[in-house]
Amino acid sequence: NTWGSSNPILLGFFSRTMAEVAIANDFLRQSAPEKLAARGITASADVANINDYRNEVRVLRAYAYYNLMDLFGKAPFYDENSAVNSQGPEYNRAQLFTFIETELNAVLPDLKAARANEYGRVDQGVANMILAKIYLNAEVYIGTPKYAECMEKCTTVITSGYTLNTNYLNNFKADNNTSPEIIYPLIADAVVSQ
Repeated sequence: NTWGSSNPILLGFFSRTMAEVAIANDFLRQSAPEKLAARGITASADVANINDYRNEVRVLRAYAYYNLMDLFGKAPFYDENSAVNSQGPEYNRAQLFTFIETELNAVLPDLKAARANEYGRVDQGVANMILAKIYLNAEVYIGTPKYAECMEKCTTVITSGYTLNTNYLNNFKADNNTSPEIIYPLIADAVVSQ
């Protein structure tokens, strides 16, 4: 295969992943504490619920940057503090790695425990899985092996209540929400989304 910048699959992947970053940043901007207060959203239960979503969105953004780091080795960087319609700086793999690691470790304690959130939402299992993935290939990303950190995160995930499904094909059925091994599902069915 010959892959170039005009390949529609690569262009689509890059564009959709950067769109995910933009959507995450906009959610974080629009749900900032001062914006919530200005909109009259001050009930402690509502603010706590929105903070849960904010932490999950930060994981989703880190995952988007992980995919960009892994596939392209660099990406334009934007966060919720970046000016809208601005051109962000280009981050290399080492800079993206640092951002991803820092972001995930910052929100990890405030995420719901693995397998404790509603199906399809981010939890500690997802964040630890992404950390395990960046540590597994850290030698490529930053020139420093992090196999011990990878093993630690893998052990954390494995001991968080996940087990292999006794029938592998059950992971791909409509009721895969009952699977004991799925860490981060894509919810797509005839009722919820198509």
